[in-house]
Amino acid sequence: MKNIAVALATGMMIVSLGMLTSAAAQDSTTGTSAKDRKTVAYPRRMTAEVLSVNRGAQALTVKTVDNGKEKDAILAVPDSAAPVLDTLEPGDLVQVTYVRVNDQLRAQRIVKAGEAPQRQ
Repeated sequence: MKNIAVALATGMMIVSLGMLTSAAAQDSTTGTSAKDRKTVAYPRRMTAEVLSVNRGAQALTVKTVDNGKEKDAILAVPDSAAPVLDTLEPGDLVQVTYVRVNDQLRAQRIVKAGEAPQRQ
């Protein structure tokens, strides 16, 4: 009787350890930090007022209202959207399509609000 109880306990232990090992093997993010994981950046849109344009660093500083609070945001502007920086001046109203990557805002598209297409 003792041998059956020991064999049963040993068998259950082996099975439970095998389940943990297979679950860890299936998780491809095991051993990686949150920074190393690739995340999907979903595009967002904001309407904001231009505070400053830094053509050399390809950056745009804007002021926007979020939940009733005014916030300043600095957006990195890639080469594909950089030509619009030459036409922007402080005080212009712009509509920016952007993504957040590693707590940095990256503009994908910048359009002056007066030039934005009307939606119906």
